[in-house]
Amino acid sequence: MTAATDHVRRQRKGAVWQFIAAALALTLLAAACAGGDDDAYTSYTEEAAAAFATSDSDMPDGEFAMADDMETAMAEEEMDEPSSLGGAETVEVRLLQDSDESGSASLAGTPPVVLTDLGRDIIRTAWISVEAADVAAAAAQATSIIQGLGGLTFGQETYTQGRAHTTLTFKVRPEQFSVALERLSNVGELVEQSVSAEDVTDIVVDLTSRISTAETSVERLRDFLSRATDVEGVAELERELAQRETNLERLRGQLRSLRDRVDLATITLMITESVEAVPPTSVILRSWLASGDDDPCLGFTDLVAPSEGEVGICIELENDGETTLTEVTLSSNALRFGNDDLTVPEGMNLERIEPGERAVATLHETVEDGRIAGRVATRGLEVDVRLSAVPVTDSGQEGPRLARSHTLHILIIEDDSPPGFGDALSGGWDALVAVGNGVLLVIGALLPFLPVIAIALWVAWWWLRRRRARRAVASGTEHQG
Repeated sequence: MTAATDHVRRQRKGAVWQFIAAALALTLLAAACAGGDDDAYTSYTEEAAAAFATSDSDMPDGEFAMADDMETAMAEEEMDEPSSLGGAETVEVRLLQDSDESGSASLAGTPPVVLTDLGRDIIRTAWISVEAADVAAAAAQATSIIQGLGGLTFGQETYTQGRAHTTLTFKVRPEQFSVALERLSNVGELVEQSVSAEDVTDIVVDLTSRISTAETSVERLRDFLSRATDVEGVAELERELAQRETNLERLRGQLRSLRDRVDLATITLMITESVEAVPPTSVILRSWLASGDDDPCLGFTDLVAPSEGEVGICIELENDGETTLTEVTLSSNALRFGNDDLTVPEGMNLERIEPGERAVATLHETVEDGRIAGRVATRGLEVDVRLSAVPVTDSGQEGPRLARSHTLHILIIEDDSPPGFGDALSGGWDALVAVGNGVLLVIGALLPFLPVIAIALWVAWWWLRRRRARRAVASGTEHQG
């Protein structure tokens, strides 16, 4: 009986130490789950399983002695029901189940922001310029490459006068972006290549949050409308519901547009007919956007701006060739500006740029009611910045005209907040000014007719006075009679 008791006690000691090891492993597991690291979760789970599988023989006798006091009170009960422990393997399975429950609870309590570290919303764009002897054949090869990668051709512009060149715009999946760049660069002799990646995660999160809020507001109004009985109240709720549903659809459209640009990377390929141009000519074109008083040259290629304010554009061009660039012109079809609309720092010449020199020009456009330069930008607007220049050699010989383009993206977000005291005061003042202008307009319109009006008033006064005199005479005559 003593040997059996001792055997059970040793089993119980082993189970206790396994339980202690499991508790330590669960503590590490909970810390790993709170950090949101899946690899750490797997690692600590494996450590917990290893701890559960530890046999009685691995524990020193001194450690068994520490559990004697805990086991004495339960020794008799364990002798009567030796199978209640279920063995070390049964304890391991039970503790692993507890570990899964604890891990789920830890993951459920983890802030959602941890998950955003797993991926970002990136807009990828690239510009490639190559030269080829046969422009048409190179363009067909480039189109075939994109189609082979599952991409699409979104546009093509071809010019045959002078030095023939064509510009193609492709859309590919982000995972095919690098492969497409490498293959398109080989359709001719690579002249220039620029790649950019814009992180728009914050914009996506903001739009998603605004959509969620708008959806909740719409559902609440629909609930109110379903319970409304007053005809006037129903009409008011329907008007408000229509307005909020329109705002919700606009936000959804903005998010779809942004996600489309994230899901499909844009590659612009310019293929120019190769000639023996000596010396070589080249120019680098860059541009940025900034909102408010920020320096546009420290801005971004993608900008989200409020519906009222000012947007600055910075254009930088650098002559990295060996010939002088003349007749330099900057323009945009979207914003319709030219060289005369741009501001150039003092001492910098935009019309003539020597080799190695750099020129910077800025432009400020006002945003009113979600429009910039008369163009609606609440659904996103692509701003094309175009450069044209004529290279001239030292001997005065003009080369083929250079052309470059760069695309900027601007998104105007309308202000949906209710008007405040300042807005009401400003609106009242505007209304007062409008009334004053109306009064002045009426006075100005009547001014040429003042003589006629004065004569008419005098005649009316004379007639009324004569009528009153006649009435007074008639009344006196009646009294005398």
